[in-house]
Amino acid sequence: MKIRIPFAVALIALFLWSCDEPIAYDNDSFTYNPFSFTQDTLNNVTSITAGDADIEWSSHFRAWVGDTDYYKSGFIVEFNFPDTSLDIAGVDSILFKIQHVKTYPEDGSDTLEATHSIFGYYEKTMDQNINIENSTYGSFLGTDSMNIAGGNNFWNYTLPIGVIEEGDAIVSLGVFPATTDYFSSIYGGGSVSRPSLSFYYHLPDTAGDDSATFITYLADTLIMHFTEKAAAFDRVQFDYISQLKTDSIQMTLSLQDFDVEGDTLQHIINSSIFPGIDNLASALYKPDSLFRFSMMVEEPISGYSTTIEYDGDDYNTNEIKYLVQSAIDDKQTELDLILRSTNAGYNPGFIAISKDVTQSALYVSSSLAVKP
Repeated sequence: MKIRIPFAVALIALFLWSCDEPIAYDNDSFTYNPFSFTQDTLNNVTSITAGDADIEWSSHFRAWVGDTDYYKSGFIVEFNFPDTSLDIAGVDSILFKIQHVKTYPEDGSDTLEATHSIFGYYEKTMDQNINIENSTYGSFLGTDSMNIAGGNNFWNYTLPIGVIEEGDAIVSLGVFPATTDYFSSIYGGGSVSRPSLSFYYHLPDTAGDDSATFITYLADTLIMHFTEKAAAFDRVQFDYISQLKTDSIQMTLSLQDFDVEGDTLQHIINSSIFPGIDNLASALYKPDSLFRFSMMVEEPISGYSTTIEYDGDDYNTNEIKYLVQSAIDDKQTELDLILRSTNAGYNPGFIAISKDVTQSALYVSSSLAVKP
């Protein structure tokens, strides 16, 4: 079979044309070049800086009491009695009630080595100052053993006689750790289940038998006392994001690798941020605070944000392509990303992120595109 020369020339020209200008496909506002697809892990983090601030605990949903290698905390609650008709003299007993949420061991494991722990109960008078670091908590009332293995259970402490007397209009009571190694959360000042006082009376009923009745007051104010243990964290090598504080870490990334000219754009197909997390220096609580550690990633110029989730071994979700694409479209040469916990104050887990910028990276899948 012979192929005529003009037909062969036309066939070769068609082949060369198809290689020179590949068929493009479009998706909404872009036309993509499928032959420019790239996947890169870019160590283009230029700086890592940390910031932190205290949480406003008084109106927060949870409060904390405990003493671990990392943190120490307790709380004071104030009760106001709005009228003077409360019969203190006739009270049989007064119970200080706390609704316990969950207790965590200090090492981040998923099991508790004990079923009970000891907590101290205190009264704070107007002339007393609380110093959590020095274990100065007020007037000591006593201790009690509380069930820390049971989740969402009530802790009850019977106040000694004379703590609240006839005519008292206000009382401040405190709960502070008396043992170490555990961190317990209770429903705090922002919860309808916040601490309460129950005044119990025994009254004779119509048959002449005693019957119990009680009056309950919810706490009016809850004040947290919370401190990070001195030298507990290796701040020479790491910055930290804690779920007990409003810590944040800002990572600055170079966008020079995405510098294209003319009508050509860098189209981000997907992108992930990989902070240099050190699991040995972190405390990741498996059953609750970390089955996943959820972090918000925010780009401050655009105000865009997204959430990524780290599970101690890998990421459940990690997609920041819109933050990267927005910065590239705005012709930015650098990209600032702010990472912070999405549930600060709810669980005691924290992650350690290396200050060595080469340990962190940006993963990107992208292609070149032009506006049609």
